[in-house]
Amino acid sequence: MLLSRKTLLTSLGIAGAGLFTARCAGSATASSAAATSAAATSATASNAACAVTPEGEIGPYFTDDSASGYDRSNIIANLDGTQTQTGVPLGLTVLIRDGEKSCAAVANAQVDIWHCNASGVYSNESSENTTGEQWLRGYQITNAAGSVTFTTIIPGWYQGRTTHIHLRVRSVYSEASSSSDGTNTAQVFFDQTLVDTLSTSLAPYNSEGVNPTTNASDRVYAGETRGVGLLALSGTAAAGYTATYTVDLPIT
Repeated sequence: MLLSRKTLLTSLGIAGAGLFTARCAGSATASSAAATSAAATSATASNAACAVTPEGEIGPYFTDDSASGYDRSNIIANLDGTQTQTGVPLGLTVLIRDGEKSCAAVANAQVDIWHCNASGVYSNESSENTTGEQWLRGYQITNAAGSVTFTTIIPGWYQGRTTHIHLRVRSVYSEASSSSDGTNTAQVFFDQTLVDTLSTSLAPYNSEGVNPTTNASDRVYAGETRGVGLLALSGTAAAGYTATYTVDLPIT
């Protein structure tokens, strides 16, 4: 039985189709995400067992941004606030722990994240005609609890890959922590039902349609990370989602 668009949106907790411009830093969504993430960080740091975080390839779209002003929590727009990207809001907390030191929190590690926009395009890439743009890229330095929180959007997809976010941790475990080498990199992923629904029901995701590459058929999700990076989201598409991802160094 086919569901109507209204029924389908309601089943995902989506109140309407017009609330998909992600809010910038200082907004209610960002504040709520930060509060939720702080609580999740505290619980994770004290209770979770240490595990091996599998490595996911760095990919072709990494930008070495250490000296370029990318140190920021809100990565939705360019550094000057232009080119704000539209999509379902996401507050992503990354918790870094030392897998060789009883899961101790790792302070002062640099966490880079980067991903495509809702239409599957990356910034700062000549092949994408986005050279010099900086949206959906940034890094932060972990606090004493080993955590950082980014305000971003759920990505779209591009040919050959499922929906994902790239993550890299520069620490004492990196082979060359100041360069663009691929050590200590990972990728995180999203529930298949959610991304399929976004790509069929909500702008701007639906401009691309359903991705023929699913999580199960994606080379990184299935072959490299074995699904370990699947995010557990809290929230709704209308209000935004939050998630926490724990990295136990060294990534292998």
